[in-house]
Amino acid sequence: MNTLDFDALQRFTAQARELQAIVADLQPFLETIKELDGKPFIPADRLIRTSEAAQILGVSKSTIGEFVKAGLLTPLYVNSDQRKFWLSQVKALPRKQPWAIKEIMT
Repeated sequence: MNTLDFDALQRFTAQARELQAIVADLQPFLETIKELDGKPFIPADRLIRTSEAAQILGVSKSTIGEFVKAGLLTPLYVNSDQRKFWLSQVKALPRKQPWAIKEIMT
C-alpha cells in the first residue's frame, strides 16, 4: 500500500467515526419519535394534494384552482401533472367563508 492509499484510508476512517458519533447523538431523538403514542411522525410542513387543501379550507377542488389563478396559492407540479401545495401556505389563507377571492387579495 502506498502513502496516498494509506492517507485516504485514514481520512475515510475518521469520517466513519464522525458519522458513528452523529448516529449515537441522534439515538435519543429517534427513540422519542418512536414513543409518540404510536402516531406517525408528520413534519410540520409537507406537500399536500389538491383534495387535502380543499378539505382543510372547506372548499371544492375547483375553488382551489381559483385560488391558484388569483395568486393566493402557488402549486408545485409533481410528475408534471400532479398539483401539490405546501401545507403551511394552505393554512396561512384566511378562514373566511363564504370565500370571496377579491376580499382576500386586498
